[in-house]
Amino acid sequence: MQFGLEGGDAPANNKGMKVMRHARHADRIMRIEGTLAVAGVVGGILLWSQAAHLAGYGFGAAAFLSLGGVQSGVRALRAYNRYSRGTEGEDAVLHALRGLPDAYTAVASFVAPGTRQGDMDLLILGPAGVLVVEIKSYTGRYACHGDAWFAVHADGSRQPLRGSVSRQLKRGRKAVAHYLVDCDVSAPVHAVAVFRPGVRLEITHPTIPIVTQEALPEYILALPPAPRPVAASGLEPLFAPAPPVRRLRVPLTAG
Repeated sequence: MQFGLEGGDAPANNKGMKVMRHARHADRIMRIEGTLAVAGVVGGILLWSQAAHLAGYGFGAAAFLSLGGVQSGVRALRAYNRYSRGTEGEDAVLHALRGLPDAYTAVASFVAPGTRQGDMDLLILGPAGVLVVEIKSYTGRYACHGDAWFAVHADGSRQPLRGSVSRQLKRGRKAVAHYLVDCDVSAPVHAVAVFRPGVRLEITHPTIPIVTQEALPEYILALPPAPRPVAASGLEPLFAPAPPVRRLRVPLTAG
């Protein structure tokens, strides 16, 4: 089946998919972790340079603090790199979807109001309703058995992941469905987990749809249309970013 996405460009008479971006939680975390990484490493090195001028307990305390600072900086740097890979993965998926027609709207980093669910990587609004997309920038080899996920090492051993990709995605789908009910809007809510090219997946009895980044556009176009007609433009106001709050300056008058 051909979907007209060859070359990745939208047709000349098509404006293409619209993208709406919310403030990304990962960007805030990256700024914090980046600052902590620099402060920890630089502070640790400066303390170590001063430790040579101290003696006894002073030297020991300075050495201990300098080592702690460097270790904290390294941990923050690792966290920064992890979030950076995630944001790069989200941008790569949006780039892969650039050929979708203007019947679709992408919403990045949406947070369902009134829930504790974190921001969702991507929502696709279109004729099928709402598609919740969980993007994973994993590299290497992973296994899925039902809702359980594992990292698979070179020797074949499996290490359980701290969080289940399946459960995380289903929580996001549930949050969006409840939000639509609260808004008195009837639209199907779908969900899919997307992995970067090259990752090796061993999938057994999955509880969610799982596709690669390259297959996502075809997957979206193949979703069945909603029983009742749904237009992305009609759903957009529910998922649009809030306008920035303007601070009004009130002139002070002498009393």
